[in-house]
Amino acid sequence: MLATLSGMSSADEPVVFDRAAGFYDATRGFPPGVDEQVADLIAETGGLGPHSRLLEIGVGTGRIAVPLAKRLVRVVGVDLSRAMMEQLLAKRGAARGRLPVELARADAARLPFPEARFDAALGVHVFHLIPRWREVLAELARVLRPGAPLLHAADARAGDWATWRDRFATVHRVENSGVPQERFESFLEDEGWRPLGPARRIEFERELVPRELVERIAERSWSFTWKLSDAEVAEAAEGLRGELLERFGDLERPVSVPGGFWVRAYLAPLRR
Repeated sequence: MLATLSGMSSADEPVVFDRAAGFYDATRGFPPGVDEQVADLIAETGGLGPHSRLLEIGVGTGRIAVPLAKRLVRVVGVDLSRAMMEQLLAKRGAARGRLPVELARADAARLPFPEARFDAALGVHVFHLIPRWREVLAELARVLRPGAPLLHAADARAGDWATWRDRFATVHRVENSGVPQERFESFLEDEGWRPLGPARRIEFERELVPRELVERIAERSWSFTWKLSDAEVAEAAEGLRGELLERFGDLERPVSVPGGFWVRAYLAPLRR
């Protein structure tokens, strides 16, 4: 891994996921087979083929990078969390060198790569975590070759869980460290990035046990709980427990809920 970190003020620091490395895949993973659909969607949207060189910022444990690399896309991933990338290194090791993934521990606002290096760049549900996201966009524009797209993607916000999250954030005044939630799907156009068509989406069903959602809140599995007090987290867990009981009646019985994923391609702003 390439260490290129330097000092920054606490207000500028992005959210780092070291604490989530041990449970990230269990709480953010796709249902069986959906990771392949997601990889296909990203590859098709970005025009990626075998040996295309893709930069992924916030690569983490490789939730997206691994299925893309299995299609022989050459992924270069950057992240600030050494612990998260160690999970990805273990997956690469288990594949005995058959995953074309390279990693660098680096700040996405100061990428350690030359200009016009990549055939595409990818950010999956990451810009809301980066206070200096405008600097990241400038760096991405620098390292993308002319005509290469930035792929902006995320899990779809759908159903009761998204409604509860939004209400929770309002009540507890939880704000994103980076791009605000209300601008998350529009901020690139606001900054002059040019969309290459509409967002492309897939939908799927996800099975979960309602009790486990409550436990994940109580255990601070999601980053939106990390700045809350213990009392606020306990209140949130109990509130969610009550809503799930009212909705499903039994917190132990697995239920099927809607899920989805979307990606949209953009070209960098025209230079003036």
